[in-house]
Amino acid sequence: MGKRKRRPRVQVRGKDESNWKDKVHPFFLRSAEHNKKTLKLLASANTNERREVQRLVRNPPAELIEEAHRMHDAQNSAERDRANADLAIYGIDPSQRGTTVSEAQFMQGWFAWSKYRRTLEELVEGDAAGDEKSSKQLMSVMEDFQKWRYGKLDPNKMKFKTDSAHTLLMSFGLDLGIQSLSPGELADCFDEYCTSCMDGHDAENLTKLRNRLVQQRERLISRTS
Repeated sequence: MGKRKRRPRVQVRGKDESNWKDKVHPFFLRSAEHNKKTLKLLASANTNERREVQRLVRNPPAELIEEAHRMHDAQNSAERDRANADLAIYGIDPSQRGTTVSEAQFMQGWFAWSKYRRTLEELVEGDAAGDEKSSKQLMSVMEDFQKWRYGKLDPNKMKFKTDSAHTLLMSFGLDLGIQSLSPGELADCFDEYCTSCMDGHDAENLTKLRNRLVQQRERLISRTS
């Protein structure tokens, strides 16, 4: 018997309930809309539209880049700690200003975090300490990296325990108002900007994902602070 298709979530709003978009930063809304547009073009069978994705990735809207720089410069110490923890996923040392990360380094970090929610550095440390689980995970990460390197693996088609599109959107919004949303508002947000789910989003599952991501970030902060 096939898996039953979940029905779209019925939205019931009270007269005094505020719009969830009023609770998140405008930068999140603009960035999420840009990401939604890019993902829709990426899924298109039209060659010209897929080329447009490459242009958008190489040249994001200038206003978004400028606003991101302004927000970075205005970060307080707690916000910097959280941002540095996110950089640690890709092995970036925040003390080295102007540092660029190679595509290879980025992808190795991405594979490690996406597959196991551990940084590449953590896997290397575990392997050096003789932890068999870390050794196996490190070997799996490097195997996937080599497949990607030689064009034998498309990261966009990989499946993980946690939906990568949900994780990316949630992680991006943690410091931009996502944490202030109620479970129902969180589901409304993902209904608006997630392009991978066509049948609505489960508020409870999204809330659990948010809690896990917050815990994972706190663990990284304890390593990098």
